[in-house]
Amino acid sequence: MAEAVQTIPRVFLGEALKQLRADSKKTLDGAAEAAGKDRARLIKVLDGKATLLAEELEALVDYLEASPTRRKEILALGVEARKRPTDSPYTDLVEGSYRRVAWLEAMAKDIWIYEKGIYPYLIQSPEYIDALMSASEGIWWDESGDERSKRVAFRIERQRLVFEAEKKKQVEIMFTDDALTAEVGNAEVMRKQCEHVLQVIDKYANMTVRIVPATAKDNPAQHGGLSMLRFGEVLRPVGFLPVVYGPSTYFDKATDTERLLRAFNKLRELALSPEETRRYFESS
Repeated sequence: MAEAVQTIPRVFLGEALKQLRADSKKTLDGAAEAAGKDRARLIKVLDGKATLLAEELEALVDYLEASPTRRKEILALGVEARKRPTDSPYTDLVEGSYRRVAWLEAMAKDIWIYEKGIYPYLIQSPEYIDALMSASEGIWWDESGDERSKRVAFRIERQRLVFEAEKKKQVEIMFTDDALTAEVGNAEVMRKQCEHVLQVIDKYANMTVRIVPATAKDNPAQHGGLSMLRFGEVLRPVGFLPVVYGPSTYFDKATDTERLLRAFNKLRELALSPEETRRYFESS
Protein backbone atom coordinates (compact mmCIF):
# COMPACT_ATOMS: atom_id res chain seq x y z
CA MET A 1 0.00 0.00 0.00
CA ALA A 2 1.36 3.45 -0.92
CA GLU A 3 2.44 5.82 1.83
CA ALA A 4 -0.50 7.89 2.99
CA VAL A 5 -0.85 11.58 3.75
CA GLN A 6 -0.46 12.32 7.45
CA THR A 7 -3.90 12.94 8.93
CA ILE A 8 -5.31 13.22 12.44
CA PRO A 9 -6.89 9.72 12.43
CA ARG A 10 -3.60 8.21 11.21
CA VAL A 11 -1.75 10.05 13.98
CA PHE A 12 -4.26 8.64 16.49
CA LEU A 13 -3.81 5.12 15.14
CA GLY A 14 -0.03 5.42 15.30
CA GLU A 15 -0.09 6.69 18.88
CA ALA A 16 -2.49 3.94 19.98
CA LEU A 17 -0.18 1.31 18.47
CA LYS A 18 2.90 2.90 20.07
CA GLN A 19 1.27 2.69 23.49
CA LEU A 20 0.10 -0.89 22.91
CA ARG A 21 3.55 -2.04 21.79
CA ALA A 22 5.19 -0.34 24.78
CA ASP A 23 2.77 -2.05 27.16
CA SER A 24 3.28 -5.43 25.49
CA LYS A 25 7.10 -5.10 25.65
CA LYS A 26 7.24 -6.75 22.21
CA THR A 27 10.06 -5.72 19.86
CA LEU A 28 9.54 -3.46 16.87
CA ASP A 29 10.90 -6.17 14.58
CA GLY A 30 8.52 -8.75 16.01
CA ALA A 31 5.58 -6.37 15.59
CA ALA A 32 6.55 -5.62 11.98
CA GLU A 33 6.79 -9.33 11.19
CA ALA A 34 3.35 -9.95 12.72
CA ALA A 35 1.86 -7.21 10.52
CA GLY A 36 3.64 -8.57 7.45
CA LYS A 37 5.63 -5.37 6.99
CA ASP A 38 9.27 -4.41 7.25
CA ARG A 39 10.53 -2.31 10.15
CA ALA A 40 10.66 0.94 8.14
CA ARG A 41 7.06 0.54 7.03
CA LEU A 42 5.80 -0.06 10.56
CA ILE A 43 7.67 3.02 11.81
CA LYS A 44 5.77 5.09 9.24
CA VAL A 45 2.50 3.67 10.57
CA LEU A 46 3.50 4.52 14.14
CA ASP A 47 4.39 8.06 13.03
CA GLY A 48 0.97 8.54 11.41
CA LYS A 49 2.43 8.61 7.90
CA ALA A 50 1.05 5.30 6.61
CA THR A 51 -1.80 2.87 7.20
CA LEU A 52 -2.36 -0.88 7.45
CA LEU A 53 -4.93 -3.08 5.77
CA ALA A 54 -7.63 -4.42 8.09
CA GLU A 55 -6.15 -7.92 8.21
CA GLU A 56 -2.65 -6.55 8.83
CA LEU A 57 -3.86 -4.42 11.72
CA GLU A 58 -5.82 -7.32 13.22
CA ALA A 59 -2.72 -9.53 13.12
CA LEU A 60 -0.66 -6.79 14.76
CA VAL A 61 -3.03 -6.04 17.67
CA ASP A 62 -3.45 -9.77 18.31
CA TYR A 63 0.33 -10.21 18.41
CA LEU A 64 0.55 -7.28 20.84
CA GLU A 65 -2.09 -8.98 23.02
CA ALA A 66 -4.58 -6.12 23.12
CA SER A 67 -7.49 -6.43 25.53
CA PRO A 68 -10.92 -6.79 23.87
CA THR A 69 -11.77 -3.14 24.61
CA ARG A 70 -8.44 -1.86 23.32
CA ARG A 71 -8.60 -4.12 20.26
CA LYS A 72 -12.01 -2.75 19.36
CA GLU A 73 -10.80 0.84 19.71
CA ILE A 74 -7.66 0.34 17.62
CA LEU A 75 -9.48 -1.51 14.84
CA ALA A 76 -12.03 1.33 14.73
CA LEU A 77 -9.18 3.85 14.50
CA GLY A 78 -7.81 1.77 11.63
CA VAL A 79 -11.07 2.16 9.73
CA GLU A 80 -10.82 5.94 10.14
CA ALA A 81 -7.14 5.98 9.16
CA ARG A 82 -7.82 4.15 5.89
CA LYS A 83 -10.42 6.66 4.74
CA ARG A 84 -9.44 9.02 1.95
CA PRO A 85 -8.56 12.48 3.34
CA THR A 86 -11.13 15.22 2.73
CA ASP A 87 -11.21 18.99 3.19
CA SER A 88 -13.74 18.64 6.03
CA PRO A 89 -12.86 18.89 9.73
CA TYR A 90 -12.30 15.51 11.35
CA THR A 91 -14.81 14.43 14.00
CA ASP A 92 -13.49 11.65 16.23
CA LEU A 93 -16.44 9.27 16.59
CA VAL A 94 -14.45 6.35 18.02
CA GLU A 95 -15.25 5.57 21.65
CA GLY A 96 -12.95 7.33 24.12
CA SER A 97 -12.43 10.40 21.93
CA TYR A 98 -11.93 12.67 24.97
CA ARG A 99 -8.69 10.82 25.79
CA ARG A 100 -7.11 11.38 22.38
CA VAL A 101 -6.98 15.15 22.81
CA ALA A 102 -4.17 14.48 25.30
CA TRP A 103 -2.20 12.55 22.66
CA LEU A 104 -2.07 15.61 20.43
CA GLU A 105 -1.18 17.87 23.35
CA ALA A 106 1.71 15.58 24.27
CA MET A 107 3.06 15.96 20.72
CA ALA A 108 2.53 19.74 20.49
CA LYS A 109 5.23 22.37 20.89
CA ASP A 110 2.80 25.24 21.45
CA ILE A 111 -0.58 25.07 23.18
CA TRP A 112 -3.03 27.96 23.11
CA ILE A 113 -6.25 27.73 25.14
CA TYR A 114 -9.15 30.12 25.67
CA GLU A 115 -12.22 29.40 27.79
CA LYS A 116 -15.25 31.47 28.70
CA GLY A 117 -16.67 31.32 32.23
CA ILE A 118 -14.53 28.41 33.40
CA TYR A 119 -10.88 27.90 34.31
CA PRO A 120 -9.05 26.09 31.47
CA TYR A 121 -8.16 22.50 32.35
CA LEU A 122 -4.40 23.09 32.54
CA ILE A 123 -4.76 25.42 35.52
CA GLN A 124 -7.55 23.57 37.32
CA SER A 125 -6.78 22.48 40.87
CA PRO A 126 -7.56 18.87 41.93
CA GLU A 127 -10.48 20.17 44.02
CA TYR A 128 -11.88 22.15 41.10
CA ILE A 129 -11.56 19.16 38.77
CA ASP A 130 -13.37 16.91 41.23
CA ALA A 131 -16.17 19.45 41.67
CA LEU A 132 -16.57 19.78 37.89
CA MET A 133 -16.81 16.02 37.47
CA SER A 134 -19.28 15.79 40.35
CA ALA A 135 -21.49 18.36 38.62
CA SER A 136 -21.42 16.31 35.40
CA GLU A 137 -22.09 12.94 37.02
CA GLY A 138 -25.54 11.61 36.28
CA ILE A 139 -25.93 14.20 33.49
CA TRP A 140 -23.22 13.77 30.86
CA TRP A 141 -22.48 10.19 31.94
CA ASP A 142 -24.21 7.66 34.18
CA GLU A 143 -23.65 7.96 37.91
CA SER A 144 -20.69 5.81 38.70
CA GLY A 145 -17.85 6.43 41.10
CA ASP A 146 -15.55 4.56 38.78
CA GLU A 147 -16.29 6.76 35.76
CA ARG A 148 -15.90 9.95 37.78
CA SER A 149 -12.59 8.85 39.33
CA LYS A 150 -11.26 7.83 35.88
CA ARG A 151 -12.08 11.24 34.45
CA VAL A 152 -10.53 13.09 37.38
CA ALA A 153 -7.36 10.99 37.08
CA PHE A 154 -7.25 11.55 33.32
CA ARG A 155 -7.54 15.34 33.72
CA ILE A 156 -4.66 15.38 36.20
CA GLU A 157 -2.57 13.11 33.97
CA ARG A 158 -3.32 15.39 31.03
CA GLN A 159 -1.81 18.29 32.97
CA ARG A 160 1.24 16.22 33.88
CA LEU A 161 1.92 15.21 30.29
CA VAL A 162 2.03 18.87 29.28
CA PHE A 163 4.05 20.31 32.14
CA GLU A 164 6.47 17.43 32.66
CA ALA A 165 7.26 16.91 28.98
CA GLU A 166 10.95 16.36 28.28
CA LYS A 167 10.93 19.30 25.87
CA LYS A 168 9.22 22.31 27.40
CA LYS A 169 6.10 23.46 25.60
CA GLN A 170 5.08 27.09 25.22
CA VAL A 171 1.63 27.36 26.77
CA GLU A 172 -0.67 30.36 26.50
CA ILE A 173 -3.89 30.40 28.54
CA MET A 174 -6.66 33.00 28.41
CA PHE A 175 -10.06 32.95 30.08
CA THR A 176 -12.77 35.41 31.02
CA ASP A 177 -12.85 36.92 34.49
CA ASP A 178 -16.34 35.55 35.23
CA ALA A 179 -14.62 32.18 35.82
CA LEU A 180 -13.65 33.60 39.22
CA THR A 181 -17.28 34.18 40.23
CA ALA A 182 -18.98 31.19 38.56
CA GLU A 183 -18.89 28.99 41.67
CA VAL A 184 -17.89 25.38 41.14
CA GLY A 185 -18.31 23.14 44.17
CA ASN A 186 -18.26 25.66 47.00
CA ALA A 187 -16.43 28.74 48.22
CA GLU A 188 -13.53 26.70 49.60
CA VAL A 189 -13.00 25.01 46.22
CA MET A 190 -12.95 28.43 44.55
CA ARG A 191 -10.49 29.81 47.12
CA LYS A 192 -8.11 26.92 46.53
CA GLN A 193 -8.52 27.31 42.79
CA CYS A 194 -7.46 30.96 42.99
CA GLU A 195 -4.40 30.00 45.05
CA HIS A 196 -3.62 27.22 42.59
CA VAL A 197 -3.51 29.62 39.65
CA LEU A 198 -0.92 31.80 41.41
CA GLN A 199 1.16 28.73 42.26
CA VAL A 200 1.07 27.53 38.65
CA ILE A 201 2.07 30.97 37.34
CA ASP A 202 5.08 30.97 39.65
CA LYS A 203 6.07 27.38 38.89
CA TYR A 204 5.98 27.30 35.09
CA ALA A 205 7.98 29.97 33.29
CA ASN A 206 6.92 28.48 29.94
CA MET A 207 3.26 29.33 30.58
CA THR A 208 1.48 32.66 30.13
CA VAL A 209 -1.85 33.23 31.91
CA ARG A 210 -4.07 36.17 30.93
CA ILE A 211 -7.59 37.24 31.86
CA VAL A 212 -10.00 38.52 29.22
CA PRO A 213 -12.65 40.85 30.71
CA ALA A 214 -16.06 39.24 30.19
CA THR A 215 -17.41 42.68 29.24
CA ALA A 216 -14.71 43.31 26.62
CA LYS A 217 -16.14 44.70 23.40
CA ASP A 218 -16.02 42.68 20.18
CA ASN A 219 -14.91 39.37 21.69
CA PRO A 220 -14.92 36.94 18.73
CA ALA A 221 -15.17 33.92 21.07
CA GLN A 222 -17.86 35.09 23.47
CA HIS A 223 -19.90 31.91 22.97
CA GLY A 224 -17.31 29.29 23.94
CA GLY A 225 -13.75 28.02 24.11
CA LEU A 226 -11.01 27.66 21.51
CA SER A 227 -7.80 25.66 21.41
CA MET A 228 -4.87 25.60 19.03
CA LEU A 229 -1.96 23.15 18.94
CA ARG A 230 1.21 23.72 16.92
CA PHE A 231 3.74 20.97 16.21
CA GLY A 232 6.61 22.54 14.28
CA GLU A 233 7.51 20.32 11.32
CA VAL A 234 5.85 17.18 12.76
CA LEU A 235 2.26 18.02 11.84
CA ARG A 236 0.40 21.07 10.61
CA PRO A 237 -1.42 23.14 13.28
CA VAL A 238 -4.61 21.67 14.70
CA GLY A 239 -7.47 23.62 16.24
CA PHE A 240 -10.48 22.33 18.11
CA LEU A 241 -13.45 23.57 20.10
CA PRO A 242 -13.62 22.06 23.62
CA VAL A 243 -16.85 20.16 24.27
CA VAL A 244 -18.57 19.02 27.47
CA TYR A 245 -20.28 16.09 25.79
CA GLY A 246 -19.90 14.27 22.52
CA PRO A 247 -17.06 13.73 20.06
CA SER A 248 -14.20 16.14 19.47
CA THR A 249 -13.92 17.87 16.09
CA TYR A 250 -10.46 18.84 14.84
CA PHE A 251 -9.59 21.51 12.29
CA ASP A 252 -6.26 21.16 10.48
CA LYS A 253 -6.93 22.81 7.12
CA ALA A 254 -5.16 26.14 6.63
CA THR A 255 -8.38 28.06 6.04
CA ASP A 256 -9.75 26.91 9.41
CA THR A 257 -6.59 27.33 11.47
CA GLU A 258 -6.04 30.80 10.01
CA ARG A 259 -9.47 31.80 11.32
CA LEU A 260 -8.62 30.43 14.74
CA LEU A 261 -5.32 32.33 14.66
CA ARG A 262 -7.19 35.56 13.92
CA ALA A 263 -9.51 34.86 16.86
CA PHE A 264 -6.57 34.27 19.22
CA ASN A 265 -4.86 37.45 18.04
CA LYS A 266 -8.02 39.43 18.80
CA LEU A 267 -8.29 37.81 22.24
CA ARG A 268 -4.68 38.81 22.94
CA GLU A 269 -5.64 42.43 22.20
CA LEU A 270 -8.53 42.24 24.66
CA ALA A 271 -6.69 40.40 27.45
CA LEU A 272 -4.98 41.87 30.49
CA SER A 273 -1.21 41.54 30.55
CA PRO A 274 0.31 38.64 32.55
CA GLU A 275 1.35 41.16 35.23
CA GLU A 276 -2.14 42.67 35.41
CA THR A 277 -3.61 39.17 35.57
CA ARG A 278 -1.40 38.26 38.53
CA ARG A 279 -2.39 41.42 40.41
CA TYR A 280 -6.04 40.64 39.66
CA PHE A 281 -5.69 37.25 41.35
CA GLU A 282 -3.72 38.64 44.27
CA SER A 283 -6.51 41.12 44.98
CA SER A 284 -9.32 38.58 44.59
